[in-house]
Amino acid sequence: MDYALPQGELDTLFAGPQSVASEQRRDLVALILERLRQRFGERLLAVALYGSTARDSDGPYSDLELWAVLDDAAFGADFDESLEWVHGRGKAEVNLMSRSAVEAFARDVEETWPISHGQFVHARALWIAPDHGALFETLRSLAAHPDDAAVERAMAEIVVGELYELVGKLRNRYARKPLALLAGDFAVHLACLVGLAERHVYASAGTMFDEAADLPGPDGAVELYRLVARGELGDEAVLVAALERAWAGVEAWAREVALVDALQRRCVAGER
Repeated sequence: MDYALPQGELDTLFAGPQSVASEQRRDLVALILERLRQRFGERLLAVALYGSTARDSDGPYSDLELWAVLDDAAFGADFDESLEWVHGRGKAEVNLMSRSAVEAFARDVEETWPISHGQFVHARALWIAPDHGALFETLRSLAAHPDDAAVERAMAEIVVGELYELVGKLRNRYARKPLALLAGDFAVHLACLVGLAERHVYASAGTMFDEAADLPGPDGAVELYRLVARGELGDEAVLVAALERAWAGVEAWAREVALVDALQRRCVAGER
């Protein structure tokens, strides 16, 4: 399938990302939009920009991230394809989805929902087809107002499927996973857990710990975020104490956010 999108050459790849002015990056966005409209015509329903460029916080080495919605009749209701390429001085990605697929994705709730759904909640609309003016708000609303039962299942999965296992590895002092990596994983899962509880979609992975620290969360969570975000991971005793404190804090916090029933279901084999 020929998308005729702008792209660079292989010999630019290993030079790594090169400095690009914001104006140049936005010129490339405009060119990609133009090519998408030429390629798909009336089958194209909407195009949005997300990530740092959409938030006007892009740096000279930032990449481009867009999503585009196509009519279901274009390639089928399940169509979902990602185009990613080096455009000469940086990288660009366009996620192409049918309307049915993009609505299903916006509605879906996984453990990483507070990170993954920022592409809808914090998106910048670039273009919308006539008679589809409500599509952006529809997707933003679906993403920002997840089903409560789905949120509880995702939260329970984080506690039982991720945090509990990481605590087991922590208590195995001979665990193969380095303690610093374990702490980073634990902190990310904990921030996602707190984000789900508050229905909060983080602006970016880079701001996640700062944002999570401002949300109600388990005792010890803020200190763990601080240690990981600052890279203060060299003192094993301090790190182990911070992880154990955060894990202990999850128990009382789970009662505060009425997660106990969902945890009970998750702990019983065969139930969810």
